[in-house]
Amino acid sequence: MNTLNRIVVALAFLIPLQSGAQMAGWDMAVAQKWADAKVVKYRAEGVHKARVVVVYGPNMGNNADVTDRLTVEFTWDNRNGKVVGPVTVVDGKTEISNIKSDGTNCPPPQLKGEYEHFQTVSHSMISGDQIQIKGTRTYPPASVSQYPASCSMRAVPGGKQEVLQYIGGADPAGLGGPTTPGGPVVAAADRKSFTVKGAENWVWTLTPTLVQ
Repeated sequence: MNTLNRIVVALAFLIPLQSGAQMAGWDMAVAQKWADAKVVKYRAEGVHKARVVVVYGPNMGNNADVTDRLTVEFTWDNRNGKVVGPVTVVDGKTEISNIKSDGTNCPPPQLKGEYEHFQTVSHSMISGDQIQIKGTRTYPPASVSQYPASCSMRAVPGGKQEVLQYIGGADPAGLGGPTTPGGPVVAAADRKSFTVKGAENWVWTLTPTLVQ
């Protein structure tokens, strides 16, 4: 299989601040305060929630609702736009529910082990502002229906797939951004964190803490 899924979190595209600018939904005082920050500590919490295939190989339709989490912590040099110091990555355990053979009247697939959507193997800096996280997606052995030929079950071996995620720093001025969902950057109502949509149904919530 060896398909490489690149999950890119584009965090460096925040709208540049302009003195006196009035942008709909922005709290310019908060944005300016954080734009003046020199160094911040980031906690980036990624949450994946989607319906995905949980059986290895060409077995479309054998799906489940999958939730997974990934937490990345790093220090961001806001003046120079780069990550400084160590990076830590913590995995959450994948949760699955509502497993079915979608689009058929056949029994649901039977997993003979645990499905893991993303399990970190290593991480490294690939540029001053971008962290690459290497991981694996683990599919357990399973039994699936032989639809459309019949609903009788057949055995399918498990397997692993290499996956990558990328996350970079962001201007903490995003805390002053709009609080209404729909834009690329959505600030929390309390202006303590902001959310960015990533690829493949990952949503990242970034919480900065002022260091300097």
